[in-house]
Amino acid sequence: MGCTIDELKKQIYGKIYSIEKRMNTTVINCEYFSFFISETNKELFQITVGANFEGKFLDKIGIGSTLQDIEDKIGNWDEDLDVYILPQYKGICFELSDGKGDDWNEKRMPIEWISVFKELKNVD
Repeated sequence: MGCTIDELKKQIYGKIYSIEKRMNTTVINCEYFSFFISETNKELFQITVGANFEGKFLDKIGIGSTLQDIEDKIGNWDEDLDVYILPQYKGICFELSDGKGDDWNEKRMPIEWISVFKELKNVD
């Protein structure tokens, strides 16, 4: 966290990646990683992983795990604008797969994205 876009590009040199511009953010997508760089301070502030990422948070929770798995293996979670956070672990959040049908149950929906992030200060 905190590296510049040029430093990040050196780390992924030789790999296929794409760059997209979003409001106040540049996103570099490479394999199953998305790197978010603030346009305000030009630093990396978030890394998100998705499909095919095999790593696990605390060796317990990964892509495809559920909020029920988090409760059973780690503890409480909170929801904040469709993102799920762990109050006891600052700087990590989870996004769930969009369920189909009327039987959507957040505790049973698989985790589709895991992000680690650094709080931005003094950003517009």
